Formats: sequence, structure tokens, C-alpha cells
Amino acid sequence: MFKANQISHLKFLLISILLPLGFAFASKSIAAQSLQSPASSERFTGKGVRIIDIYSGSPAERAGLITMDVIFRYGEFEIVDDASYFAARDAYEKSPEAKIDIMVWRDGRAITKTVESGWLGIDSNEYNPTYYAFTSLMDSVNSMREIPEYMRDREFKDTFTPDKSQQKIIEQAQAVIDRGEQDGTLTPAQVLVARIYLIFDDASREEIQKQSELLKQLIASQPPSFIHVLGNDLFFEKKRFRAAIECFKQHLKLHPDDLSIRAHLGVAYYRLGMFAEANTAADYALADEAKLSGRSEYLAYNVKAMAALGRQEYSKAIEFGEKAFEIGDCHCDISLVMLAAAETGDLAKLEEASRKAQETLPKEFATRKLQLAAVEAFALVKAGKRDQAIELIQNWKDTDRVEGRLKSYWKVYPGGSDVWTNWTDLTRH
Repeated sequence: MFKANQISHLKFLLISILLPLGFAFASKSIAAQSLQSPASSERFTGKGVRIIDIYSGSPAERAGLITMDVIFRYGEFEIVDDASYFAARDAYEKSPEAKIDIMVWRDGRAITKTVESGWLGIDSNEYNPTYYAFTSLMDSVNSMREIPEYMRDREFKDTFTPDKSQQKIIEQAQAVIDRGEQDGTLTPAQVLVARIYLIFDDASREEIQKQSELLKQLIASQPPSFIHVLGNDLFFEKKRFRAAIECFKQHLKLHPDDLSIRAHLGVAYYRLGMFAEANTAADYALADEAKLSGRSEYLAYNVKAMAALGRQEYSKAIEFGEKAFEIGDCHCDISLVMLAAAETGDLAKLEEASRKAQETLPKEFATRKLQLAAVEAFALVKAGKRDQAIELIQNWKDTDRVEGRLKSYWKVYPGGSDVWTNWTDLTRH
């Protein structure tokens, strides 16, 4: 329902620190807030959920809602953030035929519209200046993390100055949360989700444990529909895979047949190097393959290929990688097949996969000649043809920052480090 840039957060209650039973009490209180705050008037308080897109033919379109409308009341309940919106929506969803009066702020005035209960068919974000300040900072950090390391001290050197470092921006985002919690400009739910979102998967053990405790609070206190949206549209899309996994597991307790989430769960597991769990999630999705969407089917086979590669089951990795490529035509799957073939020195399979990539994806193939030459050199060494591998890499001896380019491409694949360490070894002899 929501785009990935939507963020929600949750304030800690002092009593959860002072009393042994505080956690349970806090969770119940936070959950209750959303349904105990009826709007006492039609006054717009400056907070709500802003519509940024409306799906064609959706209930929202039928009701006459338009983009930039800010929903601030849903039936009896005041809407101040995503959490309150989902809590209110869930309260009315028990009556599927119900019609709900909602209030939106449009062009400086409040307007009432009547909508059907349940899914509205909108993309939205939380209308809150403090929230926007936080997400702007975090979007900057997310963008920095996507820039390959080998480009950071040259093409993007101005981006990575001390004043613009990732850690400094994260500290600024933390300060925004702290101020928002203290002055009440962020809701308790917004504070909690923000604190979870601040912690990346490669954080310290202490930070990961802290995130785990925060996720327990989130799951105990928020509506299931909100947990689902956070897991899929925020944490998964923004590569907070640890947080996504916990949300997915909670969602699947209620909706075990949601095969799309099963497929995403598998992706999240393999991105964390949890290959057995990834394979199990993919198998569960594929058990009813006829019901899978094309995208989910592709993800399931891609996950199985990655999991097999991570477990050094190279023949299985090739089998599932080729199946994924048949469905999705992604260069990543052919690269996976080539890496699996290289690990066993299977030059015939590597050549076959390379030919398939060149025929099917000529443009992508042309842009990745260095990366594919590197995996070929690795395969030659594995096949006992080291001299040929050394001769091959001579074609790239004048290429700028080779190791950095290879790391940037191959690091996503289990065992991908073998490709660039082999290249480095060959250049020294």
C-alpha cells in the first residue's frame, strides 16, 4: 500500500524501564492509543497521511480522493501517522460492507469523502515536517551506501567529505528523532520505527540486539497490517533485511499462504548469508508453484540458486540459476551460473553460460566484459590452466581500479570474493 519512503516511529515509555512488567504495559498502551483518539472536531492539526498516488479503479479513485489530499480522520478516529491509519482501518475492516466517512485536508479546507472499508488503493507518506527531515537524512545515507567503494574517493569525493560522512548524517537523524520524541512532533509509533530503521544489517552486535528488542515492541504493539507494510515496503525495500525478516515471520503467522512474502523472506535470508533458511523459504513458496506470480516464481528460483551457491552445491546452483534466467532474463543469474561453473573448473558450462548471456543480453554483456573475464580467469585456474588465466588478465592490465570494480560486482554472490582474490593473485605472478 505504501511506498518504501514512508517511515513510522514509536516512543519508549518510561515505565518500561522502571518496572519488570513495563514492556507488556507499554505495548498495550501504544496499541490502544490509535483507537482511543477520536477526532473531536473537523480541525486539521497539521498531521496525517498524505496521498501521493492513487491506483486506477481503486476505492480511493471511486471516492473522489486526489493526490496531495491529507487524510486526518478515518471514521471516528484521528489519523496522525501510518500506525493510527492502519489501526483505524483494521477496526472497520471487520465489517467488509461498511462505508466510512473520512476527512481530508485539500487546498486549505477540510473535505469529507465516503470510502469502502479495507484497502484504499493509494500510495502515501506521513504528513509531518519532522518526519520529512528524518527521511531526507536517511535517504541521503541510503544513497551513499549504494555508491561503490572504489568510486567514493574520486567520482563522489565531494559526497564523502568529513562533513558529509554517513556516520555524521546518521547522528543528525538520531538527533531529529530525539527532538521529535521530546517535543512531541513525532508520535510514539514514528519514534520506534525510526530507531529500528537507523540500524543497518552490518551494525555492531550490540546495535543488532537493540534492534531486536525494538522489533519485539513493534510487533507486540502495532496492527498486523502495519507490520506487513513496514516489512515489505520499508525494511525490505531499503535493505534492512533483519527487520524485514521479523515482520515477514509475523505476517506469515496470520497469512501462511502469502507466497509473495515467502519469496521475499527467502531473499532477505540469503542477503544475510542464512542459506539454509533461504532455501526453506523458497521451497515453501515453490510447493504451490502454480499460484506464484511470475515475479515471485523468479525470486524463489533465484533464492534457491543463491542458497545452493552459498552452501557450495554448485550443480544445484547452476540448475536453479538457469531456471531463474529462463523466467527473468536477469544477467545476475547467468553470472551466478558462471561463478558456480568456475568453482568446479567447468569451462564448457562457463562458455555455454557466457554465450547465452551475449545472445540474450548483448548490451548488459558488453558492459560487464571485465567482470566476466575475471570469472573466466578464476575458472581457468580451477581447471589447472593458470598460464592461460595470466595471459587473459593481461588484456585488462591498464584498466583503472580493477579490484574495486570486481568487488563492486561480485560481492553480492556467495563466494564472489574468490573472483577478485584470484585476479589479485594472478597479477602478482
